[in-house]
Amino acid sequence: MIRSFIKAKRTLATCVLLAGLCIWTPAFAQLDYDTYDVYQGGALVGTIYVPQRGPDSSIYFEYWVVSNRYIYPSEKNLVTTQIVPSAGYHYTSLADFLAKVPWGDGYRYITVVADDRAALPGRTSTVGN
Repeated sequence: MIRSFIKAKRTLATCVLLAGLCIWTPAFAQLDYDTYDVYQGGALVGTIYVPQRGPDSSIYFEYWVVSNRYIYPSEKNLVTTQIVPSAGYHYTSLADFLAKVPWGDGYRYITVVADDRAALPGRTSTVGN
């Protein structure tokens, strides 16, 4: 049970890191509303759906489906991962994504939730220690 929890936390952290490192936007480290394709070694290995942000734009969601060929990047698994706007179908809602995204044996569904703030909890200033 603890191993599953640790693996889930590691998976979520990897996904958030990938999203932030692969696509750079000035205001947020996350992806903008749209559908994205995930490539590793030139092969399509996943799809990401990012819905419109709600009234509190600091709360952010991503929904990923990765195939059984997706490799979680790490120090041991040096793999180049690219996240690019989809050239194919663009999902219109989470329900549309879940109903139509490709799915097969060994695929994984990942939900990323981020709370993007300009200050650390408990601090009144963003300057200094």
